[in-house]
Amino acid sequence: MNKFIALLPLLLLLAGCEQGRTVVVHSIANGHDVVYSKVNVTGPLASFRCLRSESGECHYTVVANECAPASTACPSAPLHFAVREGDMRVNTSLPAGFQSCVTATPAPDEDCKQLMADAGRTSR
Repeated sequence: MNKFIALLPLLLLLAGCEQGRTVVVHSIANGHDVVYSKVNVTGPLASFRCLRSESGECHYTVVANECAPASTACPSAPLHFAVREGDMRVNTSLPAGFQSCVTATPAPDEDCKQLMADAGRTSR
């Protein structure tokens, strides 16, 4: 029932034909999935789906769009969270036009390190 309640606003937005965006990250090394993730954004809703991860979790970093690359004062610190393989997390309070990256481990890869460095320089 809780999942239905969480998905109801998404279904209503889709019924209104609001345009959204989907970001797919699929990293393969030596023939196996390192991380496979889909982020769907429709209006104020963002769903983070961890399809596969060699660690069993997808680790996300979310940064406000104006924080990366560094340009003006960053309105908030980067958001970090993990989603178990096969699960999905829905957020309704992310900054418009946010940027995100995903890794299989809590330690960020080079792309995530740069995203966090840009946000860190501007949020102080």
